[in-house]
Amino acid sequence: LASLNLPAAIEDLSGDTIPQSILDKGAAIKEKGGIDKINQLIQDLPELLQRNKEVLDEANRVLDDEEKTDNELRTNFKEKWTRTPSAQLYSPLRAEGGKYQSILDNAIHADTIVKEKYNKHAENITLLCKPEDLTGKIPSSSPAAALQGSKCVTDLRQLMEEVETIKAERDVIESEIKEAKTDISSKFLSALAQDGVVNEESVSVGELDRMFSPLQKQVTDSVARQESLMGKIQTANTEFCQQKQASGSANQREEKLKDLAAAHDAFMELLGNLEEGTKFYNELLLLLVKFQTKCNDIVFARKTEKDEHLKDLQQNIAQQPSQAAPTPPAYQASAPGGAAKAPPPRPPPPQVPPQQQQQQQQPPAQAPPAQAPPGQAPPAGQLNMPQPGQPQYGYNNPQYYSPPPMPTSFNPYATMQYQPPPQQGAAPPYPQQQPAVPYPQQQYAPQYPQPAYTPYAPPSQYNPYQQQQR
Repeated sequence: LASLNLPAAIEDLSGDTIPQSILDKGAAIKEKGGIDKINQLIQDLPELLQRNKEVLDEANRVLDDEEKTDNELRTNFKEKWTRTPSAQLYSPLRAEGGKYQSILDNAIHADTIVKEKYNKHAENITLLCKPEDLTGKIPSSSPAAALQGSKCVTDLRQLMEEVETIKAERDVIESEIKEAKTDISSKFLSALAQDGVVNEESVSVGELDRMFSPLQKQVTDSVARQESLMGKIQTANTEFCQQKQASGSANQREEKLKDLAAAHDAFMELLGNLEEGTKFYNELLLLLVKFQTKCNDIVFARKTEKDEHLKDLQQNIAQQPSQAAPTPPAYQASAPGGAAKAPPPRPPPPQVPPQQQQQQQQPPAQAPPAQAPPGQAPPAGQLNMPQPGQPQYGYNNPQYYSPPPMPTSFNPYATMQYQPPPQQGAAPPYPQQQPAVPYPQQQYAPQYPQPAYTPYAPPSQYNPYQQQQR
C-alpha cells in the first residue's frame, strides 16, 4: 500500500490539502518519541556493543594466557608434565565463546542495516514530526479534483476498508498467539504413568497442534484474503492512475506522499529494532559476565593446580640420587714418574731391653726427701723439681707434670695502686715504692716416697729420622 500511495492517493483529490492519513502518521510518530528517540537509541548501540565485546575479549584473553603458560611448561618438562592439556580442557568454553562471538557478529551486521535504513528515511521522519512544514514541502496537484466521485475512487475506498479489517483481525490473532500457554509437564507425567516411557516428540507435537491449529487456520485464511485483496487493489489503482496522469505536478505530489508513508513505516520498524537491540545487548551482557566468571574460576583452579604440580616436580627432582662420579683416567691415578704414590710405612715401636724394663718397674728404695718445716719455703733445688720415679716429659710419654693450684685469695696485682693521670702542664709525680707484701706461702702436701728416676734411653738401633724419605 505504501508503494501505491494508498490510502493517501484517494484522500488527496483536492490537490492542495494534506491527506488525513499523513497527519495521523505524523501524530503516531510524535507519540512514540519522534526522531529524537531514534537518535538516542542509535547513539546507545555502539556503547552497548563495545561493552559486550570487552567482556568477551577479556574472557578469551585469560584462557589464552593460561593455555600459553601450560604449553610452555609442557615443552620444558615434557613427559613429566602429566596434567590435562589446557586446549583439551577448554574446548567446551572455546565453543561457547565462539557462539557468543558469532552472535555479536550477526548483531553488528544487523546494526549496519538499521543505520542504512535510518539514513534513508531520516529526512521524511523529521518532516512528519513537524505538521506545520508539510504544506510547503508537498507539491500541489489541482487536476486530481476531477476524479472525485469516480467509480475507481469508490472501489479503492471500499478496498481500503477491507484492508483495515484484515489489520484488526491480525492484531487479535497476534495477541492470541503471544498469550497461548500450555502445561506440557502434566502430559509427560500422565504418559510416563501410563506407558512407563515418555515419547517427548509425539507428546509435544500433539499438544502444540491442539493448541495452535485454530490459530494457524486463521493465519492461513488471512494470507489468502490478503492476496485476493491486493489483486483487486492493484487493478483499481491502475485505472485510477491512468485517469490522473494529466499533470506532472500530480506525479511529484504522489511520490512525496509515498515517501512520507514509507517514512512512517520505517520509523515504526526502526523503533522496534532499536528497542529490541538494546534489550538484546543488555541480556547478552549478563550471559557474557557469567561466561567470564566461569573462565576466571577455571583459570584460577588451573593456576592452583599448576603451583602444586610444580612443587611436586621440584621435590621429586631434588630427591633423585645423583649419578656416580666417572672413573678417573689412569694418568691421574699415577705419580709423575709413572708409579703410584704409596703412604710411608709406620715406624716400629721402640724396643726396651728386659733388664732395663725391670729396673724401671722395680726402682730402688730411697729415703723420703726432706720436708720443709711449716711456714718456710722448700729449698731452691727442690721447688718444682722433678722427683725420682715420677713420670717426666719425654718421648712417647703422654703424662705431664701439673703444678699445684694457687690459693683463691691470691692476687698478683695487689701491690699496684691506681695513679690518676697527671694534669696538663705539671710534671708527673715520682712513683713511690710500696712496701713489699709477703708472698703467700703454699702449703705443700706431704711427700711420699717416690721410685728412683731413671732417664729413658732409646735403643741403639732406633733412628728418629728413619721415617723421612728423600
